[in-house]
Parts: sequence; C-alpha cells; structure tokens
Amino acid sequence: MPSDKRKHDRVDIHEDIMFALRSVHPYCYYGGIAVNCSSGGMCLQSRYQAHPGDRVCVRMIGRRLQSFRLLDELTCIGEVRWCRQVGPPDTLNYCIGVHYQDDLAPPLFKP
Repeated sequence: MPSDKRKHDRVDIHEDIMFALRSVHPYCYYGGIAVNCSSGGMCLQSRYQAHPGDRVCVRMIGRRLQSFRLLDELTCIGEVRWCRQVGPPDTLNYCIGVHYQDDLAPPLFKP
C-alpha cells in the first residue's frame, strides 16, 4: 500500500496470528503473520485469501501471548480493505490490509 494513503505510522511486528472470516466461516481460523500494525489497522500475510469488505476476527498467537491476561486482549475485529497476491506465482501468498472496527484496537495490536 503506498505510504501516501496511510493515515497512521506503521510499526513492523512480524507476529504469528490466526484469523477467521466472520461471514463465511466464523469458527474456522486460518494461519498467518501480522507484518505491521498502526493505530488504525494492520497488514497480514497468509496463504489464504480474503476479499475487501470481509469482516475478520484476528487473534495474536505469537510471542505476545506471554503478556496474555484476557482472550479479548489478543483479539480484534476488523474489515478487509485490500488483498494482494505477493511472491512468485507458484506460491500463493497474500498481503491483507485490515482496518480495525471503529478504529479500536486492543493494546496488543497497538504499535
């Protein structure tokens, strides 16, 4: 995503996550990595595709679990704003831009 479209500064985090497409399979979680985050959203990378407008539930499962107190602190709800294939054509990977619901991110999702 071009930097001129960003409202907030991004911070690289590279944390393991899992996410569910709430309208399609709300209890089926897909694996991925949170590449970076800001106070308004995050960029995920996964071998699973999402579509703009999809509602997602994203849960941190990486190193940040050490500071886990409540499940809600590890989870955020958002909307997919964009999804692009990345890497060589023989390896399907996608970068997915997620905007936090109501611009509210749990503390573990804030830069």
